[in-house]
Amino acid sequence: MIAGGRTGARAPGGRPAGPRTDHPDFGTLVRDEGADLVVCHVCGQGFRALGSHLRSHGLSADEYRTRYGLRRLRSLSSRALARRRSVRQAADFRTSAELRERLATGHAMSRSGELRRAAANRAGKPQPEELVRTRAAQLDAGRRTQSTRRARRLREALDELGFDDLEDALRTLYVRREGGVDAVAAHLRVGRARVRALLEEYGIPLRPTGVNSAAGRRSRVGLNDAHAARRVGAHDIRQWLAERRAAGATLGDLAGETGRSIPWVAARLDGRRSDGAVRSYRP
Repeated sequence: MIAGGRTGARAPGGRPAGPRTDHPDFGTLVRDEGADLVVCHVCGQGFRALGSHLRSHGLSADEYRTRYGLRRLRSLSSRALARRRSVRQAADFRTSAELRERLATGHAMSRSGELRRAAANRAGKPQPEELVRTRAAQLDAGRRTQSTRRARRLREALDELGFDDLEDALRTLYVRREGGVDAVAAHLRVGRARVRALLEEYGIPLRPTGVNSAAGRRSRVGLNDAHAARRVGAHDIRQWLAERRAAGATLGDLAGETGRSIPWVAARLDGRRSDGAVRSYRP
């Protein structure tokens, strides 16, 4: 628990003193997890709920939260007590039509986005330290999770393509096979910006804009064909187009279903394409 004396001093005029930003636990609700108690920032004692205790320090719950940088709606109760209250409130909401009617306005504001807009309007105002810390921790955790997922997808892509080394994959796909950035990104399951960053990281010169190799053009054709095939659930887009055309579909119908242009559809039906579906490159 926190050691400390009774420091509930009040400013001139009887109002509570300002925020205690010098307090070592400013912005944190201190708990004694073993005993499941909430620890008072002022005196260091533990309680199941701080509400009535704070009056001994001349503070209301809202004044206490403001003074010690806690969130405006932060519960000042032990975890067990907070859970019991939550269960009871949920039961009351289910069984009380009067309660549901009282809360209907707030629910409507939430569904309409009015509450989010109100929160955005407060964005430029000082935020409780606890809220700042919580949001920063959530953002950091989200970034770590995304980074882990990206690394796993990349490793799976390398394994499927038969590469043990990322640099070797980049030099094979982009340099030796002259694949474009889009094609390399599709094979490695990363974004175009990530491919560009990786090429720079490994010292692989990026081809100037507008310089298209024959391999790059074939790769883009293959990517477009594969995308159209996935869209309509076909294994061979050329065969699918021919069957749909024979069944009476117009070029416009086929363009709409595949998400491509009429000239693209006509070219596939005429057999004027330079490559098939996306290949899995092997070193």
